[in-house]
Amino acid sequence: MIIYLRKAEGQPGVARFSRIKVELTHDSVTATDAAKGAPTGASDLRFPIADSERDALLAATRKTGGPPARTLALADQGVTRYHVHVGALADAVTLQAARDLAYYLKRITGGDFGRIATDEAPRRGPTIVIGLDNRLTLALCPSVDFDKLGSDGFVLCTSGTNLVIAGATSRGTMYGVNWFLDHVLGVKWFAPDATEVPTQRTLHIDAPDARQVPRFGYREVLSWEGQDKAFRARNLLNGESHGPSFAPSAPGLDTWDKSWLAKGGDASFWDLLPRDEHLKSHPEWYAGGQVAMMNTDVRRIMAANVVKRLRELPNYRHVWFGIHDMDWGWDLDADSQKFADQHGGVASAPLVDLIQDIATRVRAVMPGARFAFNAYHWGFYPPAGMALPDYILVYPMTIQVDYSTPLNRARNARLGEGLVGWNAISKNVFVWDHITNFAGFLQPTPNIYPIGESIKWLATLRNVSGYFAEGSWTTPGAEFASLRVWMIGRLLWDPRQDVHALVAEYCRGYFGAAAPELVAYIDSMHAALVASGDLLSEQAPVSMKMYSPEFVARADWMFDKAEQAVMGNPLLLARVRQARMPLDFVILVRRREYQDAKAVPGWQLDYLRRRSRFEETVQRAHVSAYRQEGDLDGLNQLVAIERRPATRPAQSAGLPARDWSDIQDLGLNLYSSARIVADAVASDGAAIRVPGNSSSWAVQLKFDKLPCEGKWDLFVDVRVVGGSGGGSLRVGSYPPMDRFQQVAASELNGGTYRSIPVPGGPFVFESDHEKGVYVQAVGLNASDAVFVDRVVAVRHR
Repeated sequence: MIIYLRKAEGQPGVARFSRIKVELTHDSVTATDAAKGAPTGASDLRFPIADSERDALLAATRKTGGPPARTLALADQGVTRYHVHVGALADAVTLQAARDLAYYLKRITGGDFGRIATDEAPRRGPTIVIGLDNRLTLALCPSVDFDKLGSDGFVLCTSGTNLVIAGATSRGTMYGVNWFLDHVLGVKWFAPDATEVPTQRTLHIDAPDARQVPRFGYREVLSWEGQDKAFRARNLLNGESHGPSFAPSAPGLDTWDKSWLAKGGDASFWDLLPRDEHLKSHPEWYAGGQVAMMNTDVRRIMAANVVKRLRELPNYRHVWFGIHDMDWGWDLDADSQKFADQHGGVASAPLVDLIQDIATRVRAVMPGARFAFNAYHWGFYPPAGMALPDYILVYPMTIQVDYSTPLNRARNARLGEGLVGWNAISKNVFVWDHITNFAGFLQPTPNIYPIGESIKWLATLRNVSGYFAEGSWTTPGAEFASLRVWMIGRLLWDPRQDVHALVAEYCRGYFGAAAPELVAYIDSMHAALVASGDLLSEQAPVSMKMYSPEFVARADWMFDKAEQAVMGNPLLLARVRQARMPLDFVILVRRREYQDAKAVPGWQLDYLRRRSRFEETVQRAHVSAYRQEGDLDGLNQLVAIERRPATRPAQSAGLPARDWSDIQDLGLNLYSSARIVADAVASDGAAIRVPGNSSSWAVQLKFDKLPCEGKWDLFVDVRVVGGSGGGSLRVGSYPPMDRFQQVAASELNGGTYRSIPVPGGPFVFESDHEKGVYVQAVGLNASDAVFVDRVVAVRHR
């Protein structure tokens, strides 16, 4: 291992290592001398030369410009005549882009492209000019209108045998170099730890002539892999918000768009109207779980607190200051409801009016201030008869998505109408999409094609200028996470590309000889989802019908073939097994069901080998969570459970099978500290355990788990361990937020399960995840525990 540090002479220097990871690699050894020459400082730049020689060389290069050559001979048998050139005052981002280009050209061709030339030290011969701020770019490419490239666009301009790669900004230049390496020279960054570099000692290319401007101005994927700054930049993603905006960037990458929800740039309702200051004297301000949006005092105080926060920012005019709701429902107060009724009956109407009023108040003090707010949950659908000024940005959040189809089709049709509506009344729209299964980072999640098609559709909405994808940001190694980042990055830049072709390209590059089976598997899981009729929400439990014995067996055989195809390549085999990990997860968790089914001749559970492979892959992929807030201890407990056939619920006595349904723990949504554990008292040997001091709605049932037809009464089987110190349990349905039945813990701690009727019924199948059933501990101690066995649905009579 070589760790090489360098600092400028006479300057203070501090190095802190908070995390060092050692991994097996198949890359060539880096010697100490090579490390010293790595692109970390000015040692790879040419030294300045005499003014007369400098001017003569620059003039000679300008003279070689003109009509473009048909081809550029970048290298012949490992020998090159080319060099890379930057301006004398090139910033860190442009310098890094130039160094990257020279580095990868050498890796591809074996040629020595020498030290990087500058305006103070030019070189003779064909030149690759990087960036706008130098003495060659405008002379070689005088007809390029750089003003039309925006902050991220770039040109590839051939002048004679010279090549210019430049944007109007250093970020655009960096993307130009990365695009050239990727799309022209074939360097592929498939994952943070997977870069494929072709070898071609003789490298002749068609003379580039390209102008590239991304369709979406803001592009970000918030996943573990998407947060990797280098991987993000290589794949032309420019946004940096939320947690990543708090982490420092290397100087050569530090050019992110931090205008939206970045460090210091947003606040919640309750941040701006602190409860510890106002709740006691004005409880009505917090009516219904959010704030009383039409109240003038509420607006005045919130505006004043926004002003305080904006004054702490280096340049508030560069920020869309975000004001967001509390992440739960809202029962509208009377004034808010009245205003909503005047604008289409939607709860977003008082929200829009609140934001506009706050903006007006703040801009009177701080001219040019800009604002953003989320359209989420209860506020997703736009109001009638209202419009947003150009200094307010709205970001609809697709929490209710069913990603079995794109955002504008089938069960998502109404969601798509909402996005179209915001596009019609706002000049600035970012879409916050949900691209992972937060209930199962390690489950097969066939939303890859629908995500791609959704981006292509969003590109047709004129005012949708940004796309933020919330993925598996709490763990590395989630199902096809790097593929999603790679695909999304490409489509946000150019949505005209074919989604299926992109997935196939990725698989060929990342999985090698196993690619045909991986593509077939991805196709198969998408087809299985459609055939099942399952809802693929942002919280889809492992009980989904798409994981049928037939699908599982077919997919298992595909992975057997895929592993066989790359058995001689440990790196590719590890990648295939990581792709197989979600399938193994489902099989291990539902193994009793698949063993009992015996529906697929020839398929074998092979439990010991499968579990060993799964555990090894989890460790190798550094997985740290199997669902949102679900750690590895919870994963290990879940996989270890030995289930038995469930006993029939008492409510079903005498009823035909069509008149009742048993929704076990695997079909419920888990949040916060809830986890599935072995429980000998439970109907099938497993239940959900919630610590007594949890106050969240930690266990929920969404109504898409009900039978598709009919009306249903619901019962939750629960028990409490402990509870002698008081406390109770709530079983409720929502909306509204305050409908529940509360039972004292002392009535539930007898060691057996008790069935609690759910208020608010009868209930029907719905795909709307804004509705559901919940279980909540109230006033219990940390040493107590709530156990939820199942939800029983009985046809309403």
